[in-house]
Amino acid sequence: MTPSTSSVSSVSSSTRHPSVQIFSILFGIVYLTCFYMDWAPFRYYPDASAFYLSVHREAGPAILWYGWVTAATVVSAAIAFAVPRRLAERLGPAWAWIVPVVTVIGILIYEKRWFV
Repeated sequence: MTPSTSSVSSVSSSTRHPSVQIFSILFGIVYLTCFYMDWAPFRYYPDASAFYLSVHREAGPAILWYGWVTAATVVSAAIAFAVPRRLAERLGPAWAWIVPVVTVIGILIYEKRWFV
């Protein structure tokens, strides 16, 4: 595969499925929002080995990560498939990298309290 062939195939694969690019951009934003706002559709309590839709203090400490990932996946997928193809194709492939990197930086800034 020549360099020109590889660049053409990577561009064509990103334009064939623009909803994947939209999903990649949105997932981090939705996850960060759920994480920051402490929104989770459900909580997992490992001491009780159970999932609950509401807070159950008697079940011990909760793990919200499963809820955050589920919410980010569902919301991002719904929006990605709802965005018209022409609009999705107008976004350059760089956005699929820029937004997730900025999102990770945002999470690291928010979580720096654990490392200081």
